[in-house]
Amino acid sequence: METLIDLLDRSAERYGDRPALVIKPGFRTRVWRYGDIAELVPRVAGVLRRAGVEPGDRVLIWAVNRPEWGIAFLGVAYAGGVSVPLDVRTTDELAAKVAGATRPKLVLASQPTLQQASRLELPALAVESLVDVARDAEPLPRPTPRPDDLLEVVFTSGTTGEPKGAMLTHRNIVSNAAAVQSVVPLGPETRLLSILPLSHMYGQNPGFLAPLIAGASVVYPTSLQPLVLARTVRENRVTMLLMVPQALKLLTNAVERRVDAAGKRAAFERLHRVGGRLPLRLRRLVFRPVLKQFGGDLRYVAVGGAALNPNVARRWEEMGVDVLQGYGATEASPVIAFTRLDRNVIGTVGQVVPGVDVRIAPDGEVLVRGPNVFAGYWERPDATEVVLRDGWYHTGDHGTLDSDGFLTLRGRKKDMLAMPDGTKVYPDDVEAAIVRDPRVREAAVVGLERRGGDVQVHAVLVVSDPADAGDVIRGANARLGAHQQIRGHSVWPEDDLPRTPSLKVRKNVLLDWLQAEQRDAAATPREAPVGTQTAAERLVAQIESVALDAVRPEARLSSDLGLDSLGRVELLGLIEEELGVYLDEDALDPDATLGELQAMIDAAAGERREQGILAWPLNP
Repeated sequence: METLIDLLDRSAERYGDRPALVIKPGFRTRVWRYGDIAELVPRVAGVLRRAGVEPGDRVLIWAVNRPEWGIAFLGVAYAGGVSVPLDVRTTDELAAKVAGATRPKLVLASQPTLQQASRLELPALAVESLVDVARDAEPLPRPTPRPDDLLEVVFTSGTTGEPKGAMLTHRNIVSNAAAVQSVVPLGPETRLLSILPLSHMYGQNPGFLAPLIAGASVVYPTSLQPLVLARTVRENRVTMLLMVPQALKLLTNAVERRVDAAGKRAAFERLHRVGGRLPLRLRRLVFRPVLKQFGGDLRYVAVGGAALNPNVARRWEEMGVDVLQGYGATEASPVIAFTRLDRNVIGTVGQVVPGVDVRIAPDGEVLVRGPNVFAGYWERPDATEVVLRDGWYHTGDHGTLDSDGFLTLRGRKKDMLAMPDGTKVYPDDVEAAIVRDPRVREAAVVGLERRGGDVQVHAVLVVSDPADAGDVIRGANARLGAHQQIRGHSVWPEDDLPRTPSLKVRKNVLLDWLQAEQRDAAATPREAPVGTQTAAERLVAQIESVALDAVRPEARLSSDLGLDSLGRVELLGLIEEELGVYLDEDALDPDATLGELQAMIDAAAGERREQGILAWPLNP
């Protein structure tokens, strides 16, 4: 099994009648079985061929997570094309740069991204209709790609300068999917809920291709709001969650809010103290009421993409749910190390996966070699030479390997920020967006750990008038991608930022100053805002990362309160839980003020939410 076509054939032969991909977009649950996919993919390839896609042509995939994304991806490979996936949050500017660099033949979009995709002035097809059209299409004959043929070009998230696209071959991706499948508890009885973007390698390989090798079922939720996730897990009796650490923390907060609402916090904490000393089966019995909210079958949570808080992991372990952690990079297809179920050492990222070699350079950098290591950056030999030397990929991460082979990460060698939601942010790109404003003399961007342990993008500015700082940040955020948003800012009290003799900004000095400011603020007693709080203000104050003194009607969700995409999802979950008001996450402006949010709540509270066919009984 060396190519994606081999993987498709083998999965269909072994698991033909088993459900592979599942989604419930409305009333009806749609299921694609392994046999359905094997029969449909050659027809999708036939549609693409008639649309002009020849072997070697690039195809942009700019679509939301759903089963048709994966089927379209397999169809591109079957047609001999090269996929170029884009995150749904990609800005028009970055999408245009990627399209200009790769010269794609067409774009595969989805209904929510079709309008944006049309601005690229390329032929566009919607993945939802592509699959339906393909049912009557003439299938392409089975291709015979070579293992080292290019399969996709994945552009690293976050670059607004010159984007770099990692070239991944059939061998890279299939070898890594097989390695992941061999160490993660995946099998035909596994029902996996993946909320990670398929445009990112962590969501695509461990969340899609490795389950296909194992005969597992992958379930796609229609929203990231906690109540929707819990309902999807419960209805599909999900056994494994695949997510970034921040999403796991979001679920943890939702569970604990329900405990507090029931007045059972003291009993809940007593059970946690006991749970760690009980065998797994008894832990699950003790915490059965909690696990029942997730259908009762949830056994594993696999996380990656950012640092995992050990305390959050232990809380789930005490409830009888194993938390497994992985580590990787796009350039490694992506998994380098993963926790084994029988050797789960919390605080490490597990052991190196089969077939991959890892060594620690004299300066502490993690180096990787194996069949999963990429072929280089698309048309960027200069960038390739920097990270790919003598067959070893230089990750830019510092780490240690102990005598048992457990890898522990110690931080980034360079400035790149690994955000809690798994995305990567390059400070240079954010700084470039800030200094476009003529009012800014200097700017530096760092990753600042806030209350609750989350790392946020924080800007330190040198401006003539400190009163301009908020307006500067709002202007910069308008030019940045969703994952790059500046969540906090400070004005440096001197005329220039602290610098080294070579005039580089000393970001460690900035971080020490910011952390001292935080400690001083924490030592000052805070009082709740004077006057009557609105529901929006009261609920946003419950979110752990939000500073109480920042909660005011004119405060903006992103710029002032520091809420990222998952933070906004948590807030919408709170609004639905406590107020019974449903707000669509797509309708909420990321930088809306609390006053504007309250107006949305008031408007929605007066409407009866239509249930439509969802209210029909299933029984005649």
